[in-house]
Formats: sequence, C-alpha cells, structure tokens
Amino acid sequence: MPVDINLTPTGSLIEIPRKIRNAFTYDGQSETIAARTWGHASECKAVCLLVHGLGAHSGWFEALARRLKVRRIYSLAYDQVGAGKRRGEPLLMKQQWLDDLECALDYLASTVPDKPIILMGNSMGAVIALKAALSKRKDQLAGLVLFSPGFDGNPNTFSLGYKVKALFNALTDPDRVMPLPYTTDDITPDPRVRNWLTNDAGPKLTVPARTLFELLKLTSETRAGAKNLQCPVIMFTAGNEKIVNNIVNREVYDRLNAPNKKLVHYPEAWHDLMFDEAIDKMADDLLAYLNTCVLHVKPNL
Repeated sequence: MPVDINLTPTGSLIEIPRKIRNAFTYDGQSETIAARTWGHASECKAVCLLVHGLGAHSGWFEALARRLKVRRIYSLAYDQVGAGKRRGEPLLMKQQWLDDLECALDYLASTVPDKPIILMGNSMGAVIALKAALSKRKDQLAGLVLFSPGFDGNPNTFSLGYKVKALFNALTDPDRVMPLPYTTDDITPDPRVRNWLTNDAGPKLTVPARTLFELLKLTSETRAGAKNLQCPVIMFTAGNEKIVNNIVNREVYDRLNAPNKKLVHYPEAWHDLMFDEAIDKMADDLLAYLNTCVLHVKPNL
C-alpha cells in the first residue's frame, strides 16, 4: 500500500518580524519573512525550525511537519529569499540565507520559550543549517538534523561543464537565469508528488547565476569549517541520489566532532526524503534519536 504523502496545506501562514541587528540589508527587502507553522506551541515537547532547499519552499515540508505534529513537535518553516512567497526578493549574497535563519530562530526562542529548539535542513537547507549551528552554543540549539545534505552536487548531474558555465555567468552576467540541471523527476519517483510539484506555484527550478555562485561559496566554507559542533546531529541520506554527492556528505559527517552523531541511510529512497515512502520510518528513526540524545526520554520497558 502506498505511503500517504498528502501535500494539501494544513500549516498556519505567519509573518516573522525581521530583526536587523548587524544583518545585511538591501533595497526592496521585506519587513517580514513568510513562514508556516504546524502543531500547538503550548502543548509541544520541542520545536523545530525547518530550512528548505534550492528550488523549494516552506510548503514542501507539509508531509513531514504533520508527522512531527502528532509526535508533539511544533514546527516552523520559512520561505528563503527568492523562494515561495518571497520569489520577488533577490539574493545578493549568501549572508541573506544566514540572516533569515537567525530571524526565524529568534522568533521561535521568543514565542516558544523554555522548549528545546532543533534545527532541521533539507538539501541546500542542510548546508545553511550546519553553517549556522557551528556558531551556536549548546544552550542555543538542542540538536541538528540534516536531510540529504547538499555539500556538493552529484557529479553526474552537476557536470564540470555546467559548473564552468555557471561560474562564467556569475562573473560576467550574475543576473542571468540558469536552469537547474535536474527536474522534479529526479527528486521523487512518486507520480502523485511529481504532479503536485508540477502544478505548485512555489518551486523555482531556475535561478540567477549569482545564486549558484553564492551557494558554491557557502558550501565550500561550511565543508572546510565542519569540525566542532556543540549539539547532537543526525544525518539522513538516500540511496537513489541524483542531486547531491553522498561521498562528500560522508566526509563531512566523519569530520564532525559532536556530543553525539548518527548517520542513517535508506538505500531505496530518493533525494527528497520528505516525498519518499521512507518518510514514516524516517519520522520514527528521527523521534527515537531525538528522544535519546535531545529530549532525554527514557524508553518504555
């Protein structure tokens, strides 16, 4: 029987106030960040911040967030600059990704105080999440979850020719729009999900060359700095992977020095685990890890 990956929106739409502090600002920047929440903040045992990948938006977490909700985990996912309801905002530098994440973390810390915060990133979002987590103290972040991290592109998809062209365009015509070298057919084998993605107004599988260049700089910095992490971390990877490079993901995982870490690999799964039949097992595996290493819940005997 097929796993139910119902993507009908059930999250509550919210706007996160933008706190400037020392953040990068630019003309046309929105005063708030579009986001969604799932669950009940007053009844949760933990909260998680979900960071989506390139070409996606916050709604792609619908199936996972519903599964977290029934496990009493309150979830918030926000649209990154240039994605979802923020498609009109330009990405000018990688710091914008990190500034948005900080705003979302501040919002969660102020609206759901005294609850452990778990940072979860998918694909490119996992790179942003790890970069942010490396600078956090253990009292600021209870745990880190990395889904199919995008520390490097799959060499069969992100060919040398594509990378050279992207770099050339970034240096000579950074606003030139380039198609990503994959489609929704490479993300999931589920025809229902593919149809939903095709008709979804949010995703964007073309990006300015500047975005690819900024992502390259971010991944390089994060891979080089991925050493000491103050919180537990779990990484999930897929066997039928056409978008990211699992060899590099394993190298980053092996270098991480964390209080506790775990790598879970699903050989039959495809890149976006949010849309895969492994999602129910992944939700169970995730909760078991969080209960042990983050929430410190004793198993029933």
